[in-house]
Amino acid sequence: MLKFRCFYYSLGFIYHLCIQGAAMRRPIKVTYRAVHQKSPWRKVRGHTSLKNALYGQNDGAPGLFAYRVRIDYEVHGEPLYAVIWEDHATFGFVVKKDSSSPDGISRVQVPIEVLLEYDARRGAATSELEAHFSPPVIELAPSSAEPEKAPPEAEVWLSIQAEEGNITLEEHLERERNAALIEAKKAYVLRATGRLTCEACSFDFAVTYGEVGYGFCEIHHTKPLGIRNGSETTSLQDLAVLCSNCHSIIHRAKPMWSVAALAAHLTATRTS
Repeated sequence: MLKFRCFYYSLGFIYHLCIQGAAMRRPIKVTYRAVHQKSPWRKVRGHTSLKNALYGQNDGAPGLFAYRVRIDYEVHGEPLYAVIWEDHATFGFVVKKDSSSPDGISRVQVPIEVLLEYDARRGAATSELEAHFSPPVIELAPSSAEPEKAPPEAEVWLSIQAEEGNITLEEHLERERNAALIEAKKAYVLRATGRLTCEACSFDFAVTYGEVGYGFCEIHHTKPLGIRNGSETTSLQDLAVLCSNCHSIIHRAKPMWSVAALAAHLTATRTS
């Protein structure tokens, strides 16, 4: 009887592990909506990863805009946008064709609440979707003086400067860095492009790692602090968004590579 009970409990434990393992292996649901001229909110099924939906050359967004997806384009009309998100994420993506982008596609991150609202009403106006690609407007503090025309947003962001490079004595000598300047660079790029992609290899932590990767990148000083004679002014133009690998490689190279040189090297190795 005791042996039977042990065998019974063992079967129950194994069954529990199998069920738990199956649940852990269950893929995260990816929701994909294609916006066409004739079909304003077409449901697309079959995507098992956010990366495939955003970058798939055959059945992802690039394939949609290149007319490679196996659908009747005459019935649905010209593809205008793709709206893509993962379950339980805090943001998703609106995608459109953009000839000025390196891969011909422009992607912008949008709060998930906005996309779920679109889905609840089974569509969004093209003006709503296009608005996500417009640069944000910076509201200046009111002044009693005669109002002046607000400068372009790019000028406002690019005018941000801070002193860096002073040597401070702690447990060892290190170059002083301005954390607020780093965060300002990230905020500027996010507001301008909707994503933080490596300027050398185009790696996007949010696309690869999902929500945990959103807003993560490394910021590179194009003029290293280590070669400065002391405190010098650093602007956002002196900073570059890089992934961890590219940032490490740039500093490993002697003399240090520029971001453009590393990008050219990567392009050459991919096409060779």
